[in-house]
Amino acid sequence: MDDILTVRDIAARLKLAERTVNAMLSERELPGFKVRGQWRVRRADFESWLERVATGEDAQAATADITTAAPAGDAPLSAPDHVSHAAPRETHEAAPEGGRVKPLTERVSQQELHRRFTDALGRAVRSHSPLERKPLEIDLASPLPGRVRVYLFNATRPPGGRPLGEHKVQLIVPGQGRGVRGTFDHSDGRIVLLAGYAAEEDVFILWDGGLYNDFAWSRNVQVKAETIIEASAGKLAVQERRLRPTDGPAVTETLLAAPPSRLADAIVRRIELTRERLAEGAR
Repeated sequence: MDDILTVRDIAARLKLAERTVNAMLSERELPGFKVRGQWRVRRADFESWLERVATGEDAQAATADITTAAPAGDAPLSAPDHVSHAAPRETHEAAPEGGRVKPLTERVSQQELHRRFTDALGRAVRSHSPLERKPLEIDLASPLPGRVRVYLFNATRPPGGRPLGEHKVQLIVPGQGRGVRGTFDHSDGRIVLLAGYAAEEDVFILWDGGLYNDFAWSRNVQVKAETIIEASAGKLAVQERRLRPTDGPAVTETLLAAPPSRLADAIVRRIELTRERLAEGAR
């Protein structure tokens, strides 16, 4: 069928190995479904995904948005059990004993992530780059930093790979591929904000972006679930993490979590904490 693509078709279009495409489909970096154990992709979904990823959108976020935007009646008969095509936003699920499906985490598209971030800051936003592009550049009013560059990711509770008491984001920057080291763009005098968003709890997380200068593709960065729960109760939550870089001494990172109403406070405090860390390191 002309409207259905195989792994070989996609590998040829992307100039990748078929095993790489299979891995991308398994990790929800491409919007696909299985028929008797073989991956297939709707041509329309693939073309939409390709256009969005080419403009810098995260592959998993684009996949989540495309998958959940499909009409409920158009779901493939052999779609994976953990994808709900009728849901307004993507919900990953795990099937415990007995076959009952239990929601684990929720994701939103990159454009929606940026919309919620700017909405939370309200009138403090003077201008911003297009919401569908990543990273998001924002000019802010005082007392917030005047010019920031935001790398914003879905913070999720995956069904495997991390303890149940943690959320994580996966660091992938525009233009970074498998096996390629990534870094954040600190040019033009903009302050980099490394942020996550836990959609189920409606909480933003701010890590110390200056501590992530050289990272592997899809590196995990974590936050404790209790920190997010505290923030969901309306507080500005603080958590310390011990990082052990491979090329330097161990360092303590202080991260913040906040509901939308406290996001501006969290950004101001994030900048203060980073400056304190830099001043301490200079002594």
